Amino acid sequence: MRAPIAFALFAAFGGCTNQGSFDLVLTLPTEATLRPNGMTTVTVVLTQGNDPPVATTSVLDGGTFAAGDLAAANDVQIEVLLRDASNRIVGVGEAGESIDIIAGQKTEIEIPVRRPFVYASDGAMLFSFDPTLDQSDSGFQGRLQGVSAPRVVVSVGGDRLAVVGTTQLQVIATDTNKPMGSPITLPGMTNDAAAVPGSSKVAVAHDGGIAIVDLDSGTVKSTAVGKVDRITVGPSSDGTMFAHGLIGRVEPLLRPFGMCTGTSMIVTVAVDNPEVVVPRVLPQPTSDLAAAPESPQLFATLPCTGKVVRVQGGIEGEEISFMDFAPLERASILTVDASRVWAAGTKAAIALCSNGNSGTGTCTPASTTRCPQRFTNGSIAATMQGAQAIVQSIPLAGGMPITIALPTRRESIVDSDDPGGQHSQVLRALGTTPLDFVVLPGGQYIGIVTKSQYYVEELTGSGGTPIYLPCLDAETSDWLLLDVATSSVAQRVRTTCSLVVGPSDDIFPDWECDDAPAGEGPQFGGYTPISVGGLFGAR
Repeated sequence: MRAPIAFALFAAFGGCTNQGSFDLVLTLPTEATLRPNGMTTVTVVLTQGNDPPVATTSVLDGGTFAAGDLAAANDVQIEVLLRDASNRIVGVGEAGESIDIIAGQKTEIEIPVRRPFVYASDGAMLFSFDPTLDQSDSGFQGRLQGVSAPRVVVSVGGDRLAVVGTTQLQVIATDTNKPMGSPITLPGMTNDAAAVPGSSKVAVAHDGGIAIVDLDSGTVKSTAVGKVDRITVGPSSDGTMFAHGLIGRVEPLLRPFGMCTGTSMIVTVAVDNPEVVVPRVLPQPTSDLAAAPESPQLFATLPCTGKVVRVQGGIEGEEISFMDFAPLERASILTVDASRVWAAGTKAAIALCSNGNSGTGTCTPASTTRCPQRFTNGSIAATMQGAQAIVQSIPLAGGMPITIALPTRRESIVDSDDPGGQHSQVLRALGTTPLDFVVLPGGQYIGIVTKSQYYVEELTGSGGTPIYLPCLDAETSDWLLLDVATSSVAQRVRTTCSLVVGPSDDIFPDWECDDAPAGEGPQFGGYTPISVGGLFGAR
């Protein structure tokens, strides 16, 4: 049983006198705890082709609103944003397919509206975060039951969530957050997944190739093209949907030194007829691919040269080339929504290297951390300036990027033998890497998961003895909600912190990660997220 709220909409679009209209029926979850609360305004965003989106915001008054005239148009995408009195987005919705607005006719459109949940998976469990709640609220963090080995979460139409596990796909009804139907068996070990725009299909990248899964029929079409690491789906110039798979993904460096090398390939198959094709070598090592959902544009991130590029050719056998789109140091991941390209990378840390116990040495590409071993000449000693995760928002047509540098993170490592908990070392991030992200509807918030390393070499007396402070090597995993409007981190959960302690004398031998600040620790025990997704979000 659904709980609908009907809004009669007459929204401006275009400015022609040839007008039509439609009624919006916004269906809310049957589970009361999942319904948006406190909404005071509704924003309807209409997008047609490559035209700029047109947004109309109105105050809710008894469940209805009116906002002007509506020009006749074809293939219009509709998005709904509900905001509370503080202008925070508390509900999101999106039409599953584009519509035609016909002059002189009224069309009824039903759109599922949900809270803007963000989901993170660690490969064993699926966790949820509710950005509409304060971090101290017991409902802020949740865990979905009944899913098996989840790896990737994909929003399909908003009323369904495709949870792609290691070897199967499960469908979650978003009005109850519970599984529906039987799991669909996949043909190989899953690595990534992407929704097919305007359909009930999901493209899955697995160790044997690419599978196209139809959630309505439960059918699976697979093509054997080799192990595919990343996948994205978008239209060609004639509107045919293609799945683009990345083979040989090259990850950006976590630490400030090292050699970034590798060979990447791309394989492209038609969604409706996924035939075996020969992968083609890409011009440079590549970490991610993302296709525009409504126009024939494909983008890639290059971690070794620090760029976001536009991919030219390749679908019909043309020569593949890269066109520079935006510079981004250690470019790692990207996605595309209706109007913008979103990418994330890292500004590398500035590290100090050791020269035995006699001072500063020279850092080289081979310089690395040594804990729990003793220091050696040229090894990393400490971080002078911490690494920063960087997020860019770039107009789809190209132009000046909006760059958001996340605050550099620091972690406190405390002396567990100090009963007062006052003796600690504060470590700067030696490395930070964005693993996955999702841009939530409206483009105001981004859910992102990262991993970071923190390190400091041991402190010794002259000649290497005694060891006053041991070597510390910590690694954290984080879920972050980035507020694009204020360029700040609105919410953070440090999902895990692990620590390696180097050799120590009996001075200060025992150390541990400090507790996360109130509201920033995991509610269900530590875990390491590998992917993130969101309802109606661009991933």
